[in-house]
Amino acid sequence: MEEGKTVGIQETRGPLREQDSIRALLELLEQQGMEQEKGDVIRMADHIDSMEMQLGTVLKELGEVKKQLGVMQENKVKLFAVNTIQKAEHQVQTLRFQVGEWKRKFVERAEQAVFDFKEKGKDALASAVKGMHLTQGLQKLQSSLHTVMLSMDQKINRLGSMAEELHAAKGHLKNAFLEMNGKDTAKITERNPEQGIIFQTQKVLFQSMRSIHKLEQKTERLQQQIGKLEERQAKQASLKDTLQELRQETAPRQLGKEEKQKAAIR
Repeated sequence: MEEGKTVGIQETRGPLREQDSIRALLELLEQQGMEQEKGDVIRMADHIDSMEMQLGTVLKELGEVKKQLGVMQENKVKLFAVNTIQKAEHQVQTLRFQVGEWKRKFVERAEQAVFDFKEKGKDALASAVKGMHLTQGLQKLQSSLHTVMLSMDQKINRLGSMAEELHAAKGHLKNAFLEMNGKDTAKITERNPEQGIIFQTQKVLFQSMRSIHKLEQKTERLQQQIGKLEERQAKQASLKDTLQELRQETAPRQLGKEEKQKAAIR
């Protein structure tokens, strides 16, 4: 996806819990007594909606600071700040696009889960719900969040470095002018890092970085929860298979015992 282009998001509008397919699935899981799976679907749905909303808030904040920069006098500092904000916007738009795609797939898999139950029964439903974890999507999203967070941190540092360089250059230029006119040079004062365009830009980038870091942490926790759930499900499936094997082994023995009893009676 190229920078500067608007990201087209195929949105599934409204909260996931209000989608017909999700509601149908949650109702079905409750009917089947699959409370664990129901809770899993709810956690995933709420996480996706939360990410979408928070990334929207980040975009709004970046847009507002860009508007503020737009009315300021043209200079190198402004151009650099605007360019930095635009790059950050593009990164967040890309993240939001990924979440939108994830949301769409989640709805599609919910529909498939209900269909699988109707066609193949409860075991197929459990398997389909597991597929809704979208584990690879979670990992990719967490990686993207981390990358954007680091990128914003670098942008904040670059803005600070550029401001320091410009401040020093301005001081040197002023002293050069004083020397040319035979006047005493002035000591270059330290820049106040909490004033001006650069500070306002850094501030909104820091807020964005903090929001994205929180999303990354939530995504990581969700991955851990899903990992534990899948581990439990794997153990349960293994136990079920073991019991089935024991039944199959016991059946011939039981049958042989019954045959011997019949022969003794005869």
